[in-house]
Amino acid sequence: MRNLFSAFSCSARKTLLGAALGAATLAATALSGTSANAAIAGPAVGTAVPSIELTENVRWVCGVWHCWWRPNWNYGVVPPYARAWGPPDRPGCFWRRNWGGGWSHICP
Repeated sequence: MRNLFSAFSCSARKTLLGAALGAATLAATALSGTSANAAIAGPAVGTAVPSIELTENVRWVCGVWHCWWRPNWNYGVVPPYARAWGPPDRPGCFWRRNWGGGWSHICP
């Protein structure tokens, strides 16, 4: 007697096997009877959480030939050309104006 699966092609066997596994998984989930509960890990309700400011006001401060990254600087206006620069790559980096009028990012 020939094997039952030898009559099917390889793709038909894979489809049949996938459907059988899917049905078994669905049946096991439906018959388990327990429910899953999820909660957000955090402080207990009603406890006081100290307010800590995690952000710092920083900006590029530009002179005629250089721009520096300064924390807690609330004076003056950031020039339009420096608004898209973002933070420096590492501490000590700054922008320097070239003789042609462009800016170079300098990291010593």
